[in-house]
Amino acid sequence: MNLTIKNLSKSFGEKKVLDDVSIEFSAGVYGILGANGSGKTTLMRILASVLKPSGGQVYFNNQDIVGMDEAYRDVIGYLPQHVGFYKNFTAEKFLLYIAALKGLPKEQAKGKVDEVLELVGLSSERKGKVGRFSGGMKQRVGIAQALLNDPKVLIVDEPTAGLDPKERIRFRNLLAKIAINRIVLLSTHIVSDIEFIAREVVILKDGRLLRKDSPQDLLDGIADKVWSVKVAESEIPSFQAKFKVGNIGRVGDGVFDLRILSDSKPHPAAVNEAPNLEDLYLYYFDEEVAS
Repeated sequence: MNLTIKNLSKSFGEKKVLDDVSIEFSAGVYGILGANGSGKTTLMRILASVLKPSGGQVYFNNQDIVGMDEAYRDVIGYLPQHVGFYKNFTAEKFLLYIAALKGLPKEQAKGKVDEVLELVGLSSERKGKVGRFSGGMKQRVGIAQALLNDPKVLIVDEPTAGLDPKERIRFRNLLAKIAINRIVLLSTHIVSDIEFIAREVVILKDGRLLRKDSPQDLLDGIADKVWSVKVAESEIPSFQAKFKVGNIGRVGDGVFDLRILSDSKPHPAAVNEAPNLEDLYLYYFDEEVAS
């Protein structure tokens, strides 16, 4: 099973959002990592067959998804960044409604709704109105609807944005659980979403593919670029002006430990540190890390 992207591009007017992107996926979880505006959502919408590219092709098992049409939609599940729920529907009624839209026979739909509610841990809440659910519970209903057709490709766009840490962990564990024999594409700008579950990480920046590799190989690539140095409080602004400072921690009276991203040693007293995915994000995207 494979999903192949070849020379994909997308423009809105004069603005090019995706620029000659080529990637190949097989079964497993892939993290699509990028800052806001990097083209992640546009890529996910094209892969979900919601948006047409300006150029390039997408193939599922070597078949162009444009030619597959409905046959492709039958093998994908999609959780967009913002799901439109009917607030007065119960979780069960909402899922039965979506199952009908997906063309599942009524008797099959009932069993499938039971199955996905159990999978996402909402069996006991099946009669609860979705409008009263927490953000995390709504996202679990969202992933349940995406799984109704037992998809081979599951596409989830920024699924943990706004969730508390407990719900975020629950959601990550759920994605890892359902990834067996599926291609799971998870777009995010939150590095902890992909740290432990992604087979590979795809890094997008300004619509272009920068890297696609395993988390460990990506970290190995910046192993000599992460430093820590202890400085006085008065020195901090100078370091922030010259370098990417990922973390500032107080270690004593007026003394702070700075974690710095730099291609060269930033200070004679700086010590090389083992990198993590937050360092990786800061290295590629010059903005504050989301956590």
